[in-house]
Amino acid sequence: MHTLLPRYLPRCGVFLRRPKIFWQPLTTSPSSTTSSKGNNIPLTTSLSEPAFDKGDKNRDQHRILNRLKPIQPNDLYVSCTVFDSKGNITSVSKKYPKMQFLKENHLFPRDLRKIDTSSIDVVPTIMIRRSNAILVNLLYIKAIIRKNSVMVFDTSNSEVATKLGILMYDLEMKLKSSSNSASMPYEFRALESILVSVMSYLEAEIKTYISSCGMILGELENQVDRKKLQELLIRSKQLSSFHQKALLIRDVLEELLENDDDLAGMYLSKPKVPGKEEDEESYEDLEMILESYYRQCDECVQQAGSLLNDIRATEEIVNIILDANRNSLMLFELKVTVYTLGITVATLIPAFYGMNLKNYIEDSNLGFAAVVVFSLVQGGIITWFNFKKLHKVQRLTMMGTNDSSMNMAASYSSAIKRNGSFLRRLIFGSGTYKRKKFDRPTKREKDVIWRMINDDRPRH
Repeated sequence: MHTLLPRYLPRCGVFLRRPKIFWQPLTTSPSSTTSSKGNNIPLTTSLSEPAFDKGDKNRDQHRILNRLKPIQPNDLYVSCTVFDSKGNITSVSKKYPKMQFLKENHLFPRDLRKIDTSSIDVVPTIMIRRSNAILVNLLYIKAIIRKNSVMVFDTSNSEVATKLGILMYDLEMKLKSSSNSASMPYEFRALESILVSVMSYLEAEIKTYISSCGMILGELENQVDRKKLQELLIRSKQLSSFHQKALLIRDVLEELLENDDDLAGMYLSKPKVPGKEEDEESYEDLEMILESYYRQCDECVQQAGSLLNDIRATEEIVNIILDANRNSLMLFELKVTVYTLGITVATLIPAFYGMNLKNYIEDSNLGFAAVVVFSLVQGGIITWFNFKKLHKVQRLTMMGTNDSSMNMAASYSSAIKRNGSFLRRLIFGSGTYKRKKFDRPTKREKDVIWRMINDDRPRH
């Protein structure tokens, strides 16, 4: 068990209290080194769900979880933290001139594009420099793994600095552990620490998206709310970006597993030659490591993909509901218009009746009643006729208009036939036109024709 900050949230990976001190290595003092030997914990526990101690006995572990100080990107220097072969930190955030750094590590200038601090959103890659180094660029982790050292590049993002500090602690504990040093080479332990940190980040993110998006989808099933739709749109964009990142990381691991040359080049301590049967059989330890994390990454990809499908299905259902509501409002508006038209027609005759002209109906006792009845009947007929037309429009479907379309197509086809027969009579005359029938040639006639064709060919 090791001590963490009391306000640390393991599932979200954030701190509720802003730390005031920056990360320091475990090897700053001899007392801290001796005190941390008895508290070695599993790597997955320190990243996903770290344990807590009420006391503050291990100050180095307390400091390691604080934020690293973000650096400012520089075109002339690179800043990184270096681990030696025993897991000790030789330099923290040390700046190297870029040209000197490339010469010392036998790298090309194009390799800096993958590990440079200024470029954050770079496609995830794991590049192999045979018998020299492994260049890792996964999410917020940019590192160079050699057979006896590891260089972790600093970040310019303050939000990522905390996660990078946790990686530093886990990487130091993994490289110092004596139990894994005999079974796994140095470069594999460093690579596994990086992959564990990446997978822990992916799992924490997918859990956050599942909980938040699931809650919004559940609320939309009961009531379609505008604010919830806006939140779902924002979450959907974030989830799509996360799904793309996880998919790219999975593709990187898959490419490594399918390429034997890259697998052979990742053995830095004991170089292997690709093509030899003895060396190919000894890739099993590396393949097991990569396959285990490939499955974890694939699980995150599948969960994100299924959640995106649920969001798309919900969006389609919401659109259908909104279309139905819109159609209902349009139908209500049409009904109001029909009633208004009927009332307008019904008031037409009384308007004529109320003009200051002599119409000889004023003296009649039944004139008023006749005008009222006639106006009501006229308005009712107009309203009934319009509602009948409206119901026909409501019943129209793609299959409902099939009879009329078939009748129209039949009329067009008959007209074309008539026109065709007229044109044929106009061109060939009114007599009966019959196609001449020819007999098929016999075998003897076929042979004669074949000889004639061969004799007519030019001879070279």
